[in-house]
Amino acid sequence: MPITRNDVARLAGTSPAVVSYVINNGPRPVAAATREKVLAAIAELNYQPNLVARALRSTRSNTLGLVVPDSSAGFFTELVHGVERAAFADDSLVLLGNSGYSTEQEIRYAQTLAGMQVSGLLLVRSEVGAPRAGTVDFGVPVVYLHYRAPRGADATSVTLANHRGGRLAAEHLLGHSYRRIACLAGTSRSGPVADRARGWAEGMRAAGADASALRRTGLDRRASQEQIRAWLREPARPQAIFAAADGLALDVLAAAQESGLRVPDDLAVLGFGATEPVAHSWPPLTTIGRSFDDFGRVAVTTLKAVQDTGVRQPDRTLAVRLVPGLSCGCP
Repeated sequence: MPITRNDVARLAGTSPAVVSYVINNGPRPVAAATREKVLAAIAELNYQPNLVARALRSTRSNTLGLVVPDSSAGFFTELVHGVERAAFADDSLVLLGNSGYSTEQEIRYAQTLAGMQVSGLLLVRSEVGAPRAGTVDFGVPVVYLHYRAPRGADATSVTLANHRGGRLAAEHLLGHSYRRIACLAGTSRSGPVADRARGWAEGMRAAGADASALRRTGLDRRASQEQIRAWLREPARPQAIFAAADGLALDVLAAAQESGLRVPDDLAVLGFGATEPVAHSWPPLTTIGRSFDDFGRVAVTTLKAVQDTGVRQPDRTLAVRLVPGLSCGCP
């Protein structure tokens, strides 16, 4: 039989109502000695309150909703973990949804989570410029992560300094005296990866270097790897590649190895994301990014500020830094 609130009350020598006040921190105060008895009884019986039932009886829960395109993808895996750690430190839990890069599924997840009385939503957009995304009122506070909030949405965004990071990549590779520097990006012309590519091009042009070597590839990893292998077989292949996402950079490292190219002697590689796998690549990948724990902490504290004030907060753009490895020629 499951342990109930009545069992806790019986062991603590108090009423079920008092147990409820302790669990919910109100609405009535409980004497310190009585609170200690209730908490001891909860621990002894290993009582687990029904959080869903509590949420349905309340207008606010200690649960956050988080929707990402794909929690199995390296960047989003670590972002989810960063948010979870920050939420747990704030005595909150996270309910996760994967949109599968579908705007329709993203909105459906967000609406479902809002209907479960989460206290707020953290959304990583699936598409940039989706026509419906900015017009949906989810009925709870919303903060957009990674991508800026869609046009028409009166919501706060927490993003990385993607444009500045792309420029930093160009400046770093130019500092190694590479001149034929290319950029590998995704097919989208807007969003974080596109911002990094634009920053790279700006950095190249500012130094008087050629910024025309931009290649694009889609989400199909097998197809993108074949495109990269073909690129590296071209006679005029670049001396260095800035891959605007760590996953792409790891694909470049693999393709270089298959092609018999030595990194960084024959080809320098630099990524973006500062994800965990790049520290274990060979050679270790130079990358640009920000601690995911920082990202998660700012996301949760920003959402909490929206909840507490009831108004939109200023957008946050988090500075990024270079994390040197051996793949670009750094010692």
